[in-house]
Amino acid sequence: MKFALLIFALTFLSCSKDDTKNQTSTSLKGKWVEIETRMDTLFFESIDDLDFMNLNRGKELINDNLLPKPHSGPYTYKLLEEKISLNWVLSSNSSFNDYYFKVIENRLNIGNFYDSTSGGTLTFERLD
Repeated sequence: MKFALLIFALTFLSCSKDDTKNQTSTSLKGKWVEIETRMDTLFFESIDDLDFMNLNRGKELINDNLLPKPHSGPYTYKLLEEKISLNWVLSSNSSFNDYYFKVIENRLNIGNFYDSTSGGTLTFERLD
């Protein structure tokens, strides 16, 4: 009886939570739009084993040149529990920064990683 109890306890303890990255990375794929202004979009995709997120913020006129808004472009990301770790590919800084991150059905909440005027936490809605 003790042996059966020991096996049950070891089996129970060896079970771990599913890896958040494996669960969520696939479900993130596609286009998301920020719900307040409906101007900024995120597009998630994976290439081989690398996960990418592209931020499209539109363009603005700077010194008579039409340029992408600041922080637009590709990011590599790592999913952690209720956090996303982002690295802006166009930056010379190769470190990752952590931001709040939670997906509930077709809504994605993420910490303000690009200095949006919409507040500390941004909400995006799935488009496709």
